Amino acid sequence: MSRALRAVALAVLLVLAGCQAIEDLKSNPKFEDAKILATVKAQLAREDRSTMQEIDVNVDDGIVKLKGNISSADKKNKAGEIAAKVRGVKSVVNNIEVKP
Repeated sequence: MSRALRAVALAVLLVLAGCQAIEDLKSNPKFEDAKILATVKAQLAREDRSTMQEIDVNVDDGIVKLKGNISSADKKNKAGEIAAKVRGVKSVVNNIEVKP
């Protein structure tokens, strides 16, 4: 086998191994939870940065848990709706307290 052919074969094997590693990472529940967490936080910040940054967000196995204090029931409900729309979210536990 020529050197060039061996080099190409090795490169193909390395690429395939890298693809498998990425797929393994994507199927990891903690990776999915981290992705959901980042997306929920970004969407909340986009909605109302000053109010929504008071909300703590945690994700465990696709279940989003919201807690903190917020000034109105409408904002509490909106935060829950935003979280529920994120891809991969199984359910939302909205423990945000309304404190005017």
